[in-house]
Amino acid sequence: MYINAFRVCAFWICIISMLHLELAEEPVCTSRFDYDLKIVEKFYEMDQKIKRAEEEIRRQRQLIDRFSTDGSGSVYVRWGRNICPEHAAVIYNGYVAGKKYDDEGGGSDSLCLPSDPVWSNYSDGDDRNRGFIYGTEFDEEGVNIFGYSVLQQDVPCVVCKTQKSALVMVPARAKCYPGWKEEYSGYLMSAYRSHPGPHNHICVDSDPEFIPRGSNNDNEHILYLMEARCGSLPCPPYVEGRELPCVVCSA
Repeated sequence: MYINAFRVCAFWICIISMLHLELAEEPVCTSRFDYDLKIVEKFYEMDQKIKRAEEEIRRQRQLIDRFSTDGSGSVYVRWGRNICPEHAAVIYNGYVAGKKYDDEGGGSDSLCLPSDPVWSNYSDGDDRNRGFIYGTEFDEEGVNIFGYSVLQQDVPCVVCKTQKSALVMVPARAKCYPGWKEEYSGYLMSAYRSHPGPHNHICVDSDPEFIPRGSNNDNEHILYLMEARCGSLPCPPYVEGRELPCVVCSA
């Protein structure tokens, strides 16, 4: 409303100047309103950004409310991202974590630890009789795979809920089978082949985000791309040395 008012005032100042001076050429109109108009426009841009953010929060609340009252649906982890697809609701955001790459014991799976832990009973200190959980980083150049360097970047995750009742991660495919809806696609990642102990495979988003200020080379829980090897695995259809994609599908 204020922007339109200032624009109308500036317009009529120009018209009056033209009529009064009877200029042959169109004048360049400046007024004391110009600076105020720029300030108002900045406030308007900020207001629009706030409204878009509020709309996104409202959408997420609607999804959460709808999913909370509906017992159906499926839950999955979107590895490597902080946000869920538009049709899914965020349960929580967090950090990918697991055993250290050279520990022989400990769990074999990757976890999505929440960013807001709530503690129960605890005893602070370094107890060597316990298992350890570490944060995760990429130890993978992969510039030609991801389109940008992910080397030594720490990895986030988000737990999502979709209304679809069936969910599956399909390795070695970048697209879902007919009749299934894509939640997200990415690349199959796990531990380096010579590291001791078991390690599960996870589907890391093809456009990964990073944890802020998480680019140190900590060498703890580490992820590497997986490649196909021919032999008992038939080639074709597989290709020796080709990185394996993956896709998470729902139906």
